[in-house]
Amino acid sequence: MMYRIFAVWLFIGLLLLLFWELPEWLYFANSIFMILYSAAVLVESKAYLFNDSKIGKTTVVLLVIGLTTLLIEALSVYTGFPFGEYEYTTMLGYHVLGVPFTIAIAWVGFIINSTMISTQQNKLLRALETGVWVVLIDLILDPVALAWGFWQWDDGGFYYGIPATNFITWFFLAAILSYLLPLQKGKRPSARSYRLPELMFLFFGLLALKKGFILVFCLAILFILLSEGRRVLDSSRKKALVH
Repeated sequence: MMYRIFAVWLFIGLLLLLFWELPEWLYFANSIFMILYSAAVLVESKAYLFNDSKIGKTTVVLLVIGLTTLLIEALSVYTGFPFGEYEYTTMLGYHVLGVPFTIAIAWVGFIINSTMISTQQNKLLRALETGVWVVLIDLILDPVALAWGFWQWDDGGFYYGIPATNFITWFFLAAILSYLLPLQKGKRPSARSYRLPELMFLFFGLLALKKGFILVFCLAILFILLSEGRRVLDSSRKKALVH
């Protein structure tokens, strides 16, 4: 149900942003979009990552990931380290320490989702793949969010005005935080676990195309294909284990 709610919200938002401009009184929809995505991820993760975990332990893990990302983002907003120098606008809702609280919620979703589809049976390998998936998401999301005024980079960088330190930091941060999540040997995530990042790639890829970011759009299509390839590979492995 949550997956369907998120998908409907995404496509309504996509139509609105592609053919009109988002009015200021609808800015709250951006926050709801992030919350619905992460909620859908958590629902899908219940049967894969957290099915054997107690509610209290799961809650602690989610809080640690959320607070860690929030505090590191805040550190960067105030000091320029480690992501780079930037600041958020009001488009993503209420700020905590200079960072929209929905950003922490969104990155909880991105990190857990990336960990789910990184189905390596070794925590180190899974961490490395998780970091890669998070960076791929950010390669599509960040230029569009910047163009739409969600945040502003002060010094610019090599990739649509975004510094390399941003992507490097997210790689290591996501990889490290993925160690908090249990390793599920012999289990495979649901097909929706792959559909969720694919929907995000599609959403931000099409918005990038509207802004004339052809490279970002092409990368989004490529990453959708990579996700589908990962899903097919995992499905084939599961069938091989069954037989």
